[in-house]
Amino acid sequence: MTEPQFHARRATLDDLPALRPLWEAERLDAAALEKRLKEFQVACNAEGEIVGTVALQLVQQQGLLHSEAYADFSVADTLRHLLWERIRTVGRNHSLARVWTRETSQVWRTIGFDPPDAEQLARFPADFGAADAGPLYTIKVRDDPFADMTPAQEEALLKQHLRAGSEKMRRQARLVRIFAIAAGIIMAVILGICGRYLWRYRGRQQRRGFDR
Repeated sequence: MTEPQFHARRATLDDLPALRPLWEAERLDAAALEKRLKEFQVACNAEGEIVGTVALQLVQQQGLLHSEAYADFSVADTLRHLLWERIRTVGRNHSLARVWTRETSQVWRTIGFDPPDAEQLARFPADFGAADAGPLYTIKVRDDPFADMTPAQEEALLKQHLRAGSEKMRRQARLVRIFAIAAGIIMAVILGICGRYLWRYRGRQQRRGFDR
């Protein structure tokens, strides 16, 4: 027998009827997860039926893999690998440097998730919850440009980028004003030429009327 074929994609609103039973079977808060649908990726079988799902919460350059659920746990490990490849694609699109998870399946460990060291744990985003709320694993997916920076240095770099952005906006605004002034001058010249031509034309017409 051939192995079932699966594919992964982003979840859509049409997937909610299929996702709710999966979430409820895992005793997850389906009502809360519905509001976070955009975080979910789904695995489908050859018939297009959803057989697994996992979510990725994004905070700046870090992500939290959470709320995995499967319809058939005999293929769950296969689906984990498939969904992880999909998560990696999403991560690249968002320039993620690190992904975290509280999922405890051994598959995530074989993929490369390990308990964080003290330095990594210090950078765990507060938006993901308390770092000591349970088991926690992490994997680096690309080099983090902020890895060697202190929080103060990160804040200074952010302010520098904001200042650079503001200066760029000011330059663009000055260019817009210059173009507007130039356009106004050109329009005034054109109107002046047209007015002078019209004045001359009316003068000639009046002289012709007097000649008659």
